[in-house]
Amino acid sequence: MITQQTITLRQLEIFLAVARREHVTEAAKDVHLSQSAVSTALAELADRLGGPLLERVGRRVVLNDRGRRLADDAADLLQRATDLVQHYNGEQSIKGSLRIGASSTIGTYLLPALVGTFVATHPEVDVHLEIGNTEAIEAQLLSQQLDLAFIEGPSHHPLITATPWREDELKVIVPPDHRLAKRRQASLGDLRDERWVMREAGSGTRSVFEDAMRAHVEQTEAALTVAPLTFGSSEAVKQGVRAGLGIGCLSELAVQREVASGDFVALRVKGLDLRRRLWRIARRTCYESALQRACIEHLNQSPKSRSKRK
Repeated sequence: MITQQTITLRQLEIFLAVARREHVTEAAKDVHLSQSAVSTALAELADRLGGPLLERVGRRVVLNDRGRRLADDAADLLQRATDLVQHYNGEQSIKGSLRIGASSTIGTYLLPALVGTFVATHPEVDVHLEIGNTEAIEAQLLSQQLDLAFIEGPSHHPLITATPWREDELKVIVPPDHRLAKRRQASLGDLRDERWVMREAGSGTRSVFEDAMRAHVEQTEAALTVAPLTFGSSEAVKQGVRAGLGIGCLSELAVQREVASGDFVALRVKGLDLRRRLWRIARRTCYESALQRACIEHLNQSPKSRSKRK
């Protein structure tokens, strides 16, 4: 029996579109409705669920506490409904849209090739890859803007679960004409008066570097007396090192070509452990669609994902 409290999947779809866009007019374009139709659907949904789900902040429309709780449930319910329709229609192919987010190193140097082979196997899949620093990717995952996410350091957010994905190691790099280049190794004391060219705060690469340095507090204070230069991408850091602005510290993935060609020299720094894990993150208790599960399985089967911790 259908009661007055019934809500529809379409209402939930409209609600999520507004939650993601934070703007009714933009959301209306996404769901191919008029602005008034979207507003009506939101009002009916709020009425049937016992109260407001959104509030205005300037020109934006943002979720309140009730709306944030509904967003998780609504996203999972819509994913389940999609899988249900495909299952009972006997659809065996994997298809649909997938929004993947990744922190800079993963998104630039790992995922493009891996996603490419996945799409080649499943041509009815459309993938949008979003790249940002670790903090930005976590925020987008929590706000329902991403279906899958990968970051360069473990997440400590209580609403996020993190699964180890593969291994990586940072490399301290210098240009070939640097005074330490011929030695190819250094102590922290050797780096005392050097300027560092570093990623921005909030980057997984920066966090791993700082954590490693904290293990050598006395030497760290000496080594970092010169204020570092901060750049917002790995490519910018490489350009800074290439221009002689300072010493860099980046993922092996980001510098392997330049080290192989001789553009950079990777230094071994005694006692400095720069190994790290790369992680796949998800919202706690979220439902994984058939498309998400297929993509995760593909990425996990990559030989590099099976590498062991050193």
